Amino acid sequence: MEYRSTNPEGYAHFGGDVMSGANSTIGIKLSSNTISPVSDAASAELIIVGKGSGSIRIGTSLNQVFIGDSTTASRFVTGQSTITVPNMAGASQDVSTVTMAGLSTGDIILAMDARGTISTHVAMGGYTISAAAEGKITWVNCHASSIAPETTGVTVRWAYLDRT
Repeated sequence: MEYRSTNPEGYAHFGGDVMSGANSTIGIKLSSNTISPVSDAASAELIIVGKGSGSIRIGTSLNQVFIGDSTTASRFVTGQSTITVPNMAGASQDVSTVTMAGLSTGDIILAMDARGTISTHVAMGGYTISAAAEGKITWVNCHASSIAPETTGVTVRWAYLDRT
């Protein structure tokens, strides 16, 4: 490889692996494009932590992530949308549409959460993908009386696995 760093703070180029932690029971090895634990034991975990309360970020929105031996790339996507709970008769169910940026029909919705903001006690009966960037929430009114729609809108937080 001809690539060389030009960092003005300094740099080092190694032709082989770099290993840290030789005086410990588990160390880290940097080898080509792989970071792996090393140990005299038969197996060792790899733990990645941020400093203090610092976050851990893997890639950007442009990068695909493959988990284990999966051949389908995945991205974990979260967001929130405002929806309206429909007017529902007693002991009935109805559906609301929720906009979920980037969602497509091959993705997997992992969670929807209204965060306790619904004034009338109804239940989320389930959620499905209906079209690009659109999910459907099935609401269940288990009361004997009807409920009026939430006219102010309800904030719903959502998460899905984008199987790109």
